[in-house]
Amino acid sequence: MKEAVTKLKTEFNAKLLYWNNLKSSKAKAAIILLFLVVIALKVFTTIFSLDWVASLFSV
Repeated sequence: MKEAVTKLKTEFNAKLLYWNNLKSSKAKAAIILLFLVVIALKVFTTIFSLDWVASLFSV
């Protein structure tokens, strides 16, 4: 468990270092936009798939 937490901290620090080293604001904006699009896609696909399953049982 302790090794997993250490590995997680190391990965987080690596990502934070990468983010801090990005000089281009366009690249940062693109990464944020991509992150938001992925989250939106996951939410909408979950909603649509559950709606589809619910419609199967309502018949």
